Amino acid sequence: MKPLKYENDDYEILVQNHVFIKDKKAKNYYRNDISSLNKSMRECLIEYHEKISDRTFIIYIAFMLVMIIANYIHLLYLQRVLIPDANNISIVIIVVYFVFNIILHEIGHIYSLKYFGRSYDKLGVKLNFYVFPAFYVQMNETYMLSKNDKIIVHSFGLFINFTLINVFQLLNMLFINNYTLSLSYLLFSSTMIWNIVPILNSDGYKIMLAFLSLDEFSNITKNHWIVILFQIIGLSIAINTLIHWIIFWGKYFGL
Repeated sequence: MKPLKYENDDYEILVQNHVFIKDKKAKNYYRNDISSLNKSMRECLIEYHEKISDRTFIIYIAFMLVMIIANYIHLLYLQRVLIPDANNISIVIIVVYFVFNIILHEIGHIYSLKYFGRSYDKLGVKLNFYVFPAFYVQMNETYMLSKNDKIIVHSFGLFINFTLINVFQLLNMLFINNYTLSLSYLLFSSTMIWNIVPILNSDGYKIMLAFLSLDEFSNITKNHWIVILFQIIGLSIAINTLIHWIIFWGKYFGL
């Protein structure tokens, strides 16, 4: 359904598949069913004007898919032809490459959220499932965005990364031919592919929730079975990784 909204000095309401309510003073967010709105409340709703048209949204998604596919094809190619060469590796270039792209990724989330008239809560580092380190932007304001706007915000970091690293790698192949840049592309591309997969609280996971109009609750019993399934998969991967890390370092230190 087309998104609708209502706003006064105390509350903001967004209606699309579900009812999202923002308490402006307490800065809390709530979700309810559409059936909770009575007739008088429905009459107060007005159209939510999306800044991105459906056509532009489709073009955006199509372009990003092309960038992802092109990246994956070239990634498979590099995995076959890039021969390990420790003498030509520059750790500085690899670190700068990763830091630069990570910063751009988070700026992508922040900028896209700001474009839709919202602001982020905080920026930080966390451990997904207490195992996998990750940078994150907390964006509670996405609750008050339409489905398409949410998808753009959650995917814009990926959009920037895949577009820039593909263009830069093309320039590297045509003019620079630097081994470390190609290696950095391979390593970072592998990380981005994992970030697309809808597990481990990744961008892909958030995009999936937005696309399916689902939400993740702290109380697991309230979650949709799809959310629970991916939570179980993510937890299984985290436990498996942790066990292998313990075994590896145990052998390394002779324990």
